Amino acid sequence: MDKAAAQGWNVFFWTANEVLPGGLKTFLLALIFVSQYLCGLATVTSASRMIYAFARDGGLPGSALLKKVDPKFKTPVAAIWVASIAAVLFTAYAKVYTVIVSVTVIFLFLSFALPIFFAMRAHGSKWTTMGPWSLGGLFKPVALASIVGMVFIFFVGVQNPNRKALWITLVFCGLTAVLWFAVENRRFQGPPTEEQIAAKRAAGKKSGSH
Repeated sequence: MDKAAAQGWNVFFWTANEVLPGGLKTFLLALIFVSQYLCGLATVTSASRMIYAFARDGGLPGSALLKKVDPKFKTPVAAIWVASIAAVLFTAYAKVYTVIVSVTVIFLFLSFALPIFFAMRAHGSKWTTMGPWSLGGLFKPVALASIVGMVFIFFVGVQNPNRKALWITLVFCGLTAVLWFAVENRRFQGPPTEEQIAAKRAAGKKSGSH
């Protein structure tokens, strides 16, 4: 145990070399490689679809290009390339695997916590009617616990040796805030309403009939 602890971040590979037969170790590492590849592929797929969805509603710079769907492959090609290039650049900058994991976990939970935070602010004033599924009186305590959990995750995620995760998070949030208040806040009118969606579908059917 002392020798394993002395290996630090290399403890898994050191242990595999010490205790596993060569064939089993190679098989296990191959499974890990495939799992990591599929995880990265799923991440890029999810990110590209979110880029497409926001662009479809006009919520991103360059939305006209990012929302285009290839007529042959039925996929948002520009959004896929943007997500893929961004992933490569982020990995090249972060370099350390644990920093990459920390940043992705922070932003994943931040994407949950922000809507919850704004929902708490709007509840009772701008938002008075709950949806068909509701926690009732437990809504605010559970929401507050979620936000506290996000703060804890952020605190843990930026500790050494992942200090770079702090600066990546702060810079990205700062750039996003500047872009929103300087440009998008005035340009983006919000997601389309049901009436706008119905009108767009009707126009599409009408043009298709001709």
